[in-house]
Amino acid sequence: MIDFLSTHAGVIGLLFFFVFFTALVFWIFRPGSKAGYIAKANIPLKEDGNHE
Repeated sequence: MIDFLSTHAGVIGLLFFFVFFTALVFWIFRPGSKAGYIAKANIPLKEDGNHE
């Protein structure tokens, strides 16, 4: 088993990061997420009245 992993480590790593990147892209661009991203992007611009 360890021989297989050491021999194919490059391919296994490539597949892992490809699947991770693809899942990340689908998570970011999923339908309905735009409103949440816009709300989070405007947090620094909000006036909260707690200025000293």
